[in-house]
Amino acid sequence: MLNMYQTKKKKREVDPDAPPRPTLLGHEKELKGWREKFEEVAKTNTEQAIKIARLESKINRLQSQVDAMTSFINRINR
Repeated sequence: MLNMYQTKKKKREVDPDAPPRPTLLGHEKELKGWREKFEEVAKTNTEQAIKIARLESKINRLQSQVDAMTSFINRINR
């Protein structure tokens, strides 16, 4: 008797040219890929920051040596 009152749903037409529908597994794989890329970028960023700090200290040391030599030469010329 209930079958008489139920309406049948029509199926939606599927576009054959449309990309596949997203799935939770696909989203999870995509997020994992992005997470790995972000970790790789963060690691590179940390390495570059360490290298920049090392180079800045080297520049400061060389600059102080140049300043010391300049002041020594100025004292000799006076």
